[in-house]
Amino acid sequence: MFLGSNQGLTDTMMVFSIDTKNKIIDEISVPRDTYYERPNFPGAAYQKINSVLETEGYVGVAKAVSNVLGGIPIHYYAEITDDGVRKIVDAMGGVEMNVPIDMQYTDVDQNLYIDLRAGPQVLSGDQAVQYLRFRSGYANGDLGRVSAQQEFLKAVVRQSMGFDLPRVALTAQSVVETNAGFTSVLSLAVKLVGTDGGSFNTWMIPGTPQMMNGASYYIADRAATDEMMRQILGG
Repeated sequence: MFLGSNQGLTDTMMVFSIDTKNKIIDEISVPRDTYYERPNFPGAAYQKINSVLETEGYVGVAKAVSNVLGGIPIHYYAEITDDGVRKIVDAMGGVEMNVPIDMQYTDVDQNLYIDLRAGPQVLSGDQAVQYLRFRSGYANGDLGRVSAQQEFLKAVVRQSMGFDLPRVALTAQSVVETNAGFTSVLSLAVKLVGTDGGSFNTWMIPGTPQMMNGASYYIADRAATDEMMRQILGG
């Protein structure tokens, strides 16, 4: 389980299922506004899955994400901040991306300043953070940002899954909070050397946006999510 956090909330929530034998990676995105009922935490904001980290920690988030995905086991977690993203991308020498639209946004309270132009370019670490944080200009809001983050991941896979992957993994190990040991991370990186973009599949839990109690949620479709997990894991 991979978490991108900001001010105590998980803006990015992803689960990776990794088949090291066949070198296939499946990534499943969980929208931050996914409805997750928590009766012990009253208030509309606390019924969104991105609020779980602040009140229940990593174990609570793993439980919530597992429940949303039909009860799959989650063996490891990793949390990264904006600064960690900057360091990893800079260690890669930047990430080649085709930015789909002009991105301009300023939030002084969050110290967030986004100014990117549309078109092909190599994003530096700081520009990558801007790209990943932007969401106000997409027609479908945060779901547009999820799709953009998945495109970014595909670009990272294409560019980092060569024989330089262990070095990138070392940088990642130093900037993430994780329960995966150093040896496990390095071993996994070595096994995945040679993976290409065609072996990296992205998914998002099926569902629909909905207003409830004055708040905007993403309501997961349980039956469709179960079918998605069967496609990914088999059986």
